[in-house]
Amino acid sequence: MAMTKDNVEMIHGYLDAITDIHLEELIKIASQPSVSAQNIGVEECCAMLMEMFTKIGMKTQILESPTKPAVFAELKSKQENVPTVLFYGHYDVQPAEPLELWNTEPFKPTVIGDKLYGRGVADNKGQFMAHVMAVQSYMEVLGDVPVNVKFILDGEEESGSPSLPWIAEHYRDLLQADIMYVSDGSMYSDIIPQISYGNRGILSFDIDITTAETDNHSGNKGGVIENAAWQMVKLLSTMVDEDGHATIEGFYDTITPISPAQQKMIEELEFDPATLCKLYGVKKLKYDDKVEFYRHLMFLPTLTINGITSGYGGDGSKTIIPCHAKAKIDIRLVQGQKGLDIYEKVKRHVEKVDPTAVLSEYSVMEMSVTEPSLPIIMKVREAVEKAYGVKPVNMPLMGGSLPNYVFTDILNMPTISVPYGNPDENNHAPNENFKLSCYFSGIHATAQVLYELGTLAAE
Repeated sequence: MAMTKDNVEMIHGYLDAITDIHLEELIKIASQPSVSAQNIGVEECCAMLMEMFTKIGMKTQILESPTKPAVFAELKSKQENVPTVLFYGHYDVQPAEPLELWNTEPFKPTVIGDKLYGRGVADNKGQFMAHVMAVQSYMEVLGDVPVNVKFILDGEEESGSPSLPWIAEHYRDLLQADIMYVSDGSMYSDIIPQISYGNRGILSFDIDITTAETDNHSGNKGGVIENAAWQMVKLLSTMVDEDGHATIEGFYDTITPISPAQQKMIEELEFDPATLCKLYGVKKLKYDDKVEFYRHLMFLPTLTINGITSGYGGDGSKTIIPCHAKAKIDIRLVQGQKGLDIYEKVKRHVEKVDPTAVLSEYSVMEMSVTEPSLPIIMKVREAVEKAYGVKPVNMPLMGGSLPNYVFTDILNMPTISVPYGNPDENNHAPNENFKLSCYFSGIHATAQVLYELGTLAAE
């Protein structure tokens, strides 16, 4: 028997009645350190999550990988011909340091006012726990869920998810679903949801230039030997023009056009340059036209110098000719670009301009995009609007990067991102927090999404 509106209303009422329990469950999970970068608490957190899923009635297993394991859980609906939703999240967290800047103990989640403070409460334990609590509530009230549900919780997202592609390839059948749903990052505001349908990718590498075995005296040898710092500056200056446009041959050749649905979303977005300048801490934006601003933020690649190190940078003077210079670079990838192809183009450019420069090995997280007009995506959008009682802000792409390409490109499933965090969540920083109302509304949103996806069978 198909679930009805009365069923989901019953669930929403139940959720309102047990907020204390849902808060306790989050505090329990967030109290367990699980810092992938420092290899702290990963196994213990896995065991805790396995126990939690098992108590709900889900089939669980550890997905081993060449690095950190992922946690998988599955629950099949008793409803017929319903879709399967795969929830992605990550149980690893950022290091808590610097500890002296925290107002509370990072791994002793503490409620102060209307927020829960602690490392991982918003990024990402609180957000995937919103999904878990919604599923648990369906089972407690109705003994069933409206759709088939799967979870994959990554153990090293904060370290770049190096093994997630491997896991997707090796557990392909296990992970198959009709849609991947992720909640990570912040909402548009505390009460207005934001949905994104993809994200730019990221390609990272170093460039090294060495001109001598050691630094040399800038007077005794100045003018007769090369300066590594100047060589690096000259090389980098050949890679972009004065407007920041990459001058690397073929850099833009494979970019695919913006779709009509994406263009429509851009036109519907709000744009307030003054507010954005205040948010970014700058006096002006590079683009004061809305369409150009969002086109450069989402649909055009960047070539960014993350840092340059060379010579002496301390107090006073040290009159040397630096023998070594290093530049750390990232490139944000957009529709149609692939990391290896862009890396090879950069490498050819560098070899042509300065054959002495050496590129390091690269790391890449490919870009990901899902067409916003797909019926299953539109159904999620409808559910989110019903849950919050307001139209969500639709972002065709996020400027930042997530490993969503693993799902769109390797597992061939549409992917949607619906963040539940408050905009001032301080993720990756001291005093990370999750506003309680955002956590509870996220649980309601997940419950509504599960119900609305279940109606696709009847339709």
